[in-house]
Amino acid sequence: MTSALQASYEELPYRSLPFAQSHPDRLATLGALFGMASAPVERCRVLEVGCSAGGNLIPVAATRPQSEFVGIDFAHAEIRAGAADVAALALANIRLREMDIRAFDDSFGQFDYIIAHGVLSWVTDDVQEKLFAICARHLAPSGIAYISYNTLPGWRTRGAIRDAMQYHTRRFPDARTRVLQARALLEFFAEALQNDASAYGAALRDEAQRLRQQPDFYIFHDHLEEVNQPMYFHEFMACATRHGLRFLAEADFRTMLSHELSPKVAQTLAHVAPDLLQREQMLDFLRNQTFRQTLLVHEAVTLTRRLSPTRLFSLYVATRAAPVRAEPDIGSAAIEEFRTPEGAVLTTHRPVTKAAMLDLAQRSPMACGFDELCSRAHARLGGQGVLSVEDRDALASDLLQCYAAGVVELQSAASPFVIEHGAQPEASPVARLQANRGIQVTNLRHEFITLDDDSRRLLALLDGRRSIDELAPHAWQDDSSGTAAAKLGSTLARLARQALLVR
Repeated sequence: MTSALQASYEELPYRSLPFAQSHPDRLATLGALFGMASAPVERCRVLEVGCSAGGNLIPVAATRPQSEFVGIDFAHAEIRAGAADVAALALANIRLREMDIRAFDDSFGQFDYIIAHGVLSWVTDDVQEKLFAICARHLAPSGIAYISYNTLPGWRTRGAIRDAMQYHTRRFPDARTRVLQARALLEFFAEALQNDASAYGAALRDEAQRLRQQPDFYIFHDHLEEVNQPMYFHEFMACATRHGLRFLAEADFRTMLSHELSPKVAQTLAHVAPDLLQREQMLDFLRNQTFRQTLLVHEAVTLTRRLSPTRLFSLYVATRAAPVRAEPDIGSAAIEEFRTPEGAVLTTHRPVTKAAMLDLAQRSPMACGFDELCSRAHARLGGQGVLSVEDRDALASDLLQCYAAGVVELQSAASPFVIEHGAQPEASPVARLQANRGIQVTNLRHEFITLDDDSRRLLALLDGRRSIDELAPHAWQDDSSGTAAAKLGSTLARLARQALLVR
């Protein structure tokens, strides 16, 4: 936490963005899947270490008024910008503090969720120790901590590019020039390695190509800063264990699975890595892992590692998958497919699962409580009363497998948005504030999305005080084609499905 490092953030601020993987709801959901009873996200305390300008914390605070949020960061400019947003949004449940991590003390109390995204690998050893100590001392008994970090062995190749960029830019004093020179070096690498067929050449070429597409602030703070310490997963867990913490899960649950391995390889893996932590480390070796988002809990927390479909009974389900066929047959045993935009596929013949998935697809991206989903699926199949125990259990089992495959999402709480606008539509206050600055906003799924011109123009007006009739003339004052009303309807529908409307 040197003055030079602090000055670098003043010179080239790091863009403050939302990270869906760190949202307290995701942490609570994973805790529930492994048998924990975590604090409800509607009423909890959350700490973010290294909060920057609050781009990750403020949107959560805006949707959870009964919860308390604290963010700390040593960068003055970022904290000042975040405090201005907190004031503009009139949020009373969040505090952003400018401070060195090492100054964190007992006056802050305990937190149900602690988030440290993009901190651990970029600080010195003593600050790393303090971060683990904060998690150990300030995490509530049933709390969950999220820590992201660069990992080995995958970061070895990235480290070679970083070393080259640092060596080349070492003589340039200012951040902007260093980034320009780093980009010039990346161009040189891409050209020099264009015809290199070796494994090393291909790895460097791919890494150079990846970095060429990154923004300036990322190149400077992630690759040109003095400190960047990747570590093996087992080294991370050794530090955590020393502080009385244990492994819960990865925020990206699918990385804990090994679907890509053949049965023979999976069997061998189980033999050479018989416990969970060994397995996680071996998977990193197999995948050349570069980054982790690890969740930690207190050592005393009891976890149930065997996932049970019954855990879904208290959760909410959402999907971005759509049926492959325009009119799927949900009433028979005919096989139907549902596919996500990323290509994850569910293939099923079970009527109740098809009915549930069709219902979720038509309400996407809104989440539905499991009990309500059972009722809606049963009604779609023409049933009355309640779903049978057998069908309920089968649906829970299918949805758990869908979650593991990335076809559905699980949440611990209801979605804080609507998919159909009201008579006086209102958009997320955070998104409205951001829309006045540019085309990228944070939606109510904690995603950073890009708006088209019509959406941005309308979003800024959706403060809940204008009726449908009043909105069109304000949004498209110079529209002489008479299509303002049509534009309004389609744009409102798009904003709703982008999870941007609260009513």
